[in-house]
Amino acid sequence: MYACNMAPSLSAVVVVAVALLQTVQLVNGHAAMVIPHTRNSEDSSLPEFQGGKSPDTPCTCANGVGNQETGCDLGARGSGGGGQPCLWWSQGCSIGCPICATNMTDGKIPTKPITGNPPHTDKAGFRKSYCENPTTTSTLPRNAWTMNINAVEGSVNDSYRFNPWRAPGSAPIVDACGQAGGKFPQTPMGGDSTYTNTPLAKFGDMGSQLPPMKNQPTWVAGSSVQVAWGMRYNHGGGYQYRLCPASEPLTEACFQKMPLEFNRSAHALLWNNGTKMYIDGVFVDGDAVVPKNSTWARNPIPRINDDNIGLANETGCDGHAGRFHPACYQFPAPCPQDNGTLPWSTDGSGQGWCSGDWTMGSISDEVIVPKDIKPGKYVLGWRWDCEETAQVWQNCADINIVATSESK
Repeated sequence: MYACNMAPSLSAVVVVAVALLQTVQLVNGHAAMVIPHTRNSEDSSLPEFQGGKSPDTPCTCANGVGNQETGCDLGARGSGGGGQPCLWWSQGCSIGCPICATNMTDGKIPTKPITGNPPHTDKAGFRKSYCENPTTTSTLPRNAWTMNINAVEGSVNDSYRFNPWRAPGSAPIVDACGQAGGKFPQTPMGGDSTYTNTPLAKFGDMGSQLPPMKNQPTWVAGSSVQVAWGMRYNHGGGYQYRLCPASEPLTEACFQKMPLEFNRSAHALLWNNGTKMYIDGVFVDGDAVVPKNSTWARNPIPRINDDNIGLANETGCDGHAGRFHPACYQFPAPCPQDNGTLPWSTDGSGQGWCSGDWTMGSISDEVIVPKDIKPGKYVLGWRWDCEETAQVWQNCADINIVATSESK
């Protein structure tokens, strides 16, 4: 189902004509909830982050869509895409393990390097579980796989079988609203594990301890409301939105009590210039997910690999052709105008019109506010379980929920 059948033209987005950089192998994905605004993006009002600028890793203005020095027009990502919301996550988190490898144990910060196994030691979770005896194995239906989709399940080349999306919602996390920088500064972890300290938060802080937002949107019980998230780096996987009363500790257990259902007909790609295209989503529910009988949505944007080394379909994407060979696409792009990596995308795996490290847009949904929910203050949690890596991204936003009668 489509609201339109064309993505914005090149003139409709910010295009930076630059020479392609060497492809870079990245351990980390990065993404953030961009609608509504979140506690994790409150630093967007600080001078160094205004207009999408960033001293370090920009969450939107990158990959040919502006840059961190000058910023960019955030467009549809403007609500929550500025600041550092994409730098709050949990790492070293395998399904069936009691804790993540980046968790403190016995009050001690981990100082042992966290890596994957060969041939991709640079990818957290590649052929590796971060506990000796995982109690959970993959529950994900094949149609919801986003990476290495031709692998024989459980085989050596099923290289992502221990990572969060393979059993949605079951992997442990460090904090339900993410950890700034994805680790403590003292923990050796490759990739873009970084965070710029501000008066609001510092590297290693827990997102659940961030103060409530100054401006809180109002939702009406029983209504369907728009939410959206946007990526900086893409690692496949899938996501869920949940609620926790603001009066309670913001824990994973609290959020699991109130997962929100999707309005499945409203699943869409939302380009930064406002163009929206409705697409058929892939949703996972029942016994395959945690909490049981809740609903998760597959990330519809295909990852573009730099190489498929160690995967089931290495031919054609062995690192020599870089990210431009069709075999590097992990599954078909959802918009018909995507014909491969665009020449002006500048880093990571690049991006097509709806593929790769997609900073041109976000994934838009509508979630249904329960009719019988008690009016009051809540925190909306967004959780993205990655498939390519042992990582989980989280953001939290304050929401005021009113009864239907109060909204009239």
